[in-house]
Amino acid sequence: MNKPRAFTAAALLAITTCFASSTFAADSKTAAPAATAPAAATATAQEISKEQAVEMALRAHPGTVTKAYEDTKKGKKTWEVKINGNDGKKWEVHYEIKTGALVSEEGK
Repeated sequence: MNKPRAFTAAALLAITTCFASSTFAADSKTAAPAATAPAAATATAQEISKEQAVEMALRAHPGTVTKAYEDTKKGKKTWEVKINGNDGKKWEVHYEIKTGALVSEEGK
């Protein structure tokens, strides 16, 4: 595969993964977060940055980010993103650093 095609394929995979994570995050009220982790884990093979976690969290829950930091949730190293949502809720969203998989989310 030549370099432009490889780059395009990688970019499409990254975009698809981000949209899939947003879809899973929006659906998490009806499905257990653990059910979404394997799908996202197989789609990405490298660690996500704090900025990427913030972008994914804001796509799932638009609002204002109040904090974003490294944390541990359910025995996994995660990025925790806290959001004051436009929906009036305060959201805590955790993405696994290694895979970008949604670990948990909670709206209060």
